[in-house]
Amino acid sequence: MKRKSYFSFLLPRLVASVLVVSVIFLLIQAALQGAYNRAVYSGTHNRREIIEKLVRNYDNDKYDSTFIDIYTNFYASDYFRFAEVKEDGSFETITETDYKSIPVEDGMRHWYYVTNDNELLAKGKRTTRLNDADWTIEYKKCDEAREISSLTDTNIRNSWDVGALSDSYYTDMLFTLALDYSGTRQYKEAVVRSHYVEGDTLHLGKAAQVYNDLYMNEKEPLWAKKWDFTDSSKADRYIFKDNEGFDRILLFFPQRVRPDVFFNDNNGIFLANSISEFKNAYDKQENEDVNFERLFKEFSEKKFVTGRYVYDVSRSTETTNTTGQIDFYYINGKLYMIENVITTVSAGVFFKPFYILSAVLLLLAAALISCITAIRPYSQYKKAYENNIFKNNLIDSLAHNMKTPLQILGGYAENLKDVSSEEEKDRYADRILEKTNEMNKDIEAILKTAERSDRKQSKESVRSCIGEVASKLGEDVQIKGDTQIKMDKEYFNTAIYCLLDNAAKYKSKDSKIEVDIAGKAVTIRNKTDKDNFTPGTGIAIAGRILEQHKLLLDTNLKDGVFEARFGKKVRKK
Repeated sequence: MKRKSYFSFLLPRLVASVLVVSVIFLLIQAALQGAYNRAVYSGTHNRREIIEKLVRNYDNDKYDSTFIDIYTNFYASDYFRFAEVKEDGSFETITETDYKSIPVEDGMRHWYYVTNDNELLAKGKRTTRLNDADWTIEYKKCDEAREISSLTDTNIRNSWDVGALSDSYYTDMLFTLALDYSGTRQYKEAVVRSHYVEGDTLHLGKAAQVYNDLYMNEKEPLWAKKWDFTDSSKADRYIFKDNEGFDRILLFFPQRVRPDVFFNDNNGIFLANSISEFKNAYDKQENEDVNFERLFKEFSEKKFVTGRYVYDVSRSTETTNTTGQIDFYYINGKLYMIENVITTVSAGVFFKPFYILSAVLLLLAAALISCITAIRPYSQYKKAYENNIFKNNLIDSLAHNMKTPLQILGGYAENLKDVSSEEEKDRYADRILEKTNEMNKDIEAILKTAERSDRKQSKESVRSCIGEVASKLGEDVQIKGDTQIKMDKEYFNTAIYCLLDNAAKYKSKDSKIEVDIAGKAVTIRNKTDKDNFTPGTGIAIAGRILEQHKLLLDTNLKDGVFEARFGKKVRKK
């Protein structure tokens, strides 16, 4: 019967483990998909609540449009419009997203809007006093800023923003872990480490595209893309700290992408210029919204009820989800309108790094569990198989070795019947006792190999053991070298006895047994008559004992020389 390999025990367990972790992975995907959808919903509504607070503060003269510019750029919506609804239903825009410039934060209250548009550059600098502090926006020209910002994925950023603003971020541990891990690896940020301003131009120095908030760390990751726009002839103008780092940084917000999927849709409701246009767009929608319908009625009757009037639109593809929201606020006798569009990537795209990590970890866990659970049954099988092989070999050896002694004993017994002299009887009796003792030794050795294997072992000299056994056998054995092996000495000596006894029985006349000990390998060698050589039970018993000492035995007969070699690794010749 062919011996089974460890792999035959491992494979079914590995298949089962992979199936289990696949189910777990699918459950993780489903859980994150649901959490992500809830996060987008609650995130946009949380953002809406913050925007409502800004509108109310604006109406109460606490903030002006300068601050609203800064705030909306900070949250990087794809489109944002804040307008006041006039008596005739038209909209007077207070501020909206500018696709011609890139907001750059140089401190919380100081912002650059970098652009190549001459009309915007002509605005120069404007400063507003708000809450006892000056808020400043400067329009500056900088071609390099567009190059850096163009490599930042706005959708990934908005996914991170919406996730961080959502209720799920604080309530769902799996979602929080996946969001933090994926955001750290996908949320790219353009950062300028050194710069100087000359006239209407912002000159960049060293810059990098890093991930998430790693720009707070002086050491950038190896995979971060880097640029150096430093003009060496004007290096003294750049803002540096010292050799340890930079004094301040410019944080580039990504270039927004206009969500034309909404603006160009015949059923779209964005970029309307009056209440009547919204009414026409609303009439084309199949869904019902009581609040929005109430707005039309109240506006036509000039009887507003204080509160919000909400209209939501959401469009999804395989890779992106675009959510638009329109809010009308009636505050202190004035009606305000907010439009806000955010495009996020799908859960599969955003959580890709986490999916890859979790898949790798789950597969490693499956492989590890399979390997561990396969060890015990394989060890039990291996032990049973080896015991069976040993038993079969031993039976074969016994059948072969006992046949001749039993035939001889039978012959001696027959002869005893025919002899009359006491001398002849004693001679035959001695021969019978001699053969009986030989058979008893084999049986005792067999019984010892069946004893418990948890013996106490200690390091002993192999040369000393061989010498002791040779002395008991009365054999002159030539021994070269020595080594120490961890052994149960009495049990180990039984194996040596079997090997030396076999060598003594079948050695040629006037030859000696030679033992070479080199390193951890031991070779017992004797010349023999090939026709007379029949190694038997002793070799099988010795092999079993040595195996229990984690040693391998190999025998070889060539050109009348028999060798028995054992050690940790035995190379067959």
